[in-house]
Amino acid sequence: MQKLAEGREAEIFAWEDGTVLRLLHNPDAQQQVEWEARAMRVALAAGVSVPAVHGTTTVQGRPGLIMERIDGLDLLALVGRRPWAVLSIGKTSGQLHARLHEVSAPDSLPALKASLAARIEASDLVPRRLAEFALSALHGLPDGDRLCHGDFHPGNIMLSNGEPVLIDWTNVTRGDPNADFVRTNLMLRIGEPPPGSTALLRALAQFGARFGRSILLSAYLRAYRRARTPDAALVEQWEVPVAANRLAENVEGERTKLLSILEARLAANG
Repeated sequence: MQKLAEGREAEIFAWEDGTVLRLLHNPDAQQQVEWEARAMRVALAAGVSVPAVHGTTTVQGRPGLIMERIDGLDLLALVGRRPWAVLSIGKTSGQLHARLHEVSAPDSLPALKASLAARIEASDLVPRRLAEFALSALHGLPDGDRLCHGDFHPGNIMLSNGEPVLIDWTNVTRGDPNADFVRTNLMLRIGEPPPGSTALLRALAQFGARFGRSILLSAYLRAYRRARTPDAALVEQWEVPVAANRLAENVEGERTKLLSILEARLAANG
């Protein structure tokens, strides 16, 4: 099979009849693929631009999702090629995310709160006192019933024929959209470029942290808030469990920043 792309969760291969196969690295993720397919169908029916799903399959013991092929650049790659477009890319991202959060999620999707709790509890990457702090904060937060992408950022938005298309639904859940909003906010503040990023994009992430990153984040926040108003109190409360969950994901280059955020929140909590 011809490999078209690769990320932290999966590889993308050309498939038959103009489709692509998104093949997960984890051989035990069959249920995850089913959730992903279900969520994408619901999003598409609600008017959110996503690839059409054509079915699921298994290749060499790994589960995969067969879907419409979307040709174009993702918005993160576009930043690397056209840094001057960062303002419009942030705006597009915010508008799309707000639109997604208007969609009610099927009851059959995993619950966001339960997913965060399970990962934090099971991880030895989160120091025990920080894990307990995060789990305590999580306990009092609302369940929610919205479609939450779980990994929404410009690298998961393809620009195809001038239209943004949301891809990579591996971490989809049903929950409070404020939590999904917080995760994206956090990733735009401290996130590292994914594997395979160009040298220019990596340089922008480092040198441009105070400029390009802040412009992208500000444009995203303004566009999102114009479309829907996140709950400021819940946004603040969600940051602790969301940061702890991200710490458990063990993303290279983020650990020190995440620990600093959690330690500061713990100290402020007294």
